[in-house]
Amino acid sequence: MINIKRAFSLIEVIFVLIILGIVASISSQIIVQVYENYITQKALYNTTTKTELVATQIVNRLSYVVDGTTVTKNLNTPLPYNATNENLNWRKLTNIITDNNFTTVEWIGYDNDSFSAGATPFWSGVANYKTATKNSFSSPGSTFSSVNTIIGNLSGGRVKLDGTGTGLPAIVFREEAKKYSYTLDYSPACMGLVLNDNNITPFDNNVSCISRVSMIDDTNLSFPDAKAKIVTERYKLVWSAYALIPIDPDGDGLFDLYLHYNYQPWNGDNFSKRADGTTTPRSLLIRDVSVFKFTENGGVLQLKLCATENIGEDFGVSSCKEKAVIR
Repeated sequence: MINIKRAFSLIEVIFVLIILGIVASISSQIIVQVYENYITQKALYNTTTKTELVATQIVNRLSYVVDGTTVTKNLNTPLPYNATNENLNWRKLTNIITDNNFTTVEWIGYDNDSFSAGATPFWSGVANYKTATKNSFSSPGSTFSSVNTIIGNLSGGRVKLDGTGTGLPAIVFREEAKKYSYTLDYSPACMGLVLNDNNITPFDNNVSCISRVSMIDDTNLSFPDAKAKIVTERYKLVWSAYALIPIDPDGDGLFDLYLHYNYQPWNGDNFSKRADGTTTPRSLLIRDVSVFKFTENGGVLQLKLCATENIGEDFGVSSCKEKAVIR
């Protein structure tokens, strides 16, 4: 008895191979598309998250800006800047026009950390201008010893109210709510705050636009500089200026955005070098920035930040965030 085993014919095998090839081709295309979508979505998520976090951090810093101190500067101009040449060296943020040379934004932030650290503010923001002299003034309700500790810790011991640091904090006075007296002219030492008075010439060395201060006790501050002062009821205590500086490290049009901090223009520092020759500290906020724009209008600060992430060859994914600070 002969057993006969049936097998696939050659034609059947060919048909099966063709079908398997079609299925494999479709499956590979699906897998490639899924992978490409995953790469794209991951890059978009990364850039969106980074730009959102950085934009929020910048807005948090700008929330404590002292009115009138926001300026933009031309990095192509050697430091120090010429105070009287606005068009070449610097511009107030309210006067900025389309110009690719003005890429930075710089401001003075008031000391919110020691203001809000206690159950009641450690510096009250109120001055007894009636009893003030050219040498000192009192600020009822303040606890300047606590302010001294907090500022000293935040500045790494560099800025101290008791005079034991290498620099002093400063006071910015204002005449009335949301209107400072010192916003019509500019000086690198004042960051946009220069006294403008009919009886006193701006840039006069005998007048302080920003007044350096040291503590006498918990409620009294002295002026160590022998210059004229205009003491008003309201003031802001400041200990640092800040600058956002975009740097293109390899010339590809994408920038690294840095935050410069812990420097005091009223002590002779700038965002690049301090008066003692040391480099002003900075922190890298984000890489591969394609757009960094800012403006100020009617007291509203606006900024736009776009970042890019490469996903292979010459392809990239970008994400943008726009924020506004209303003061």
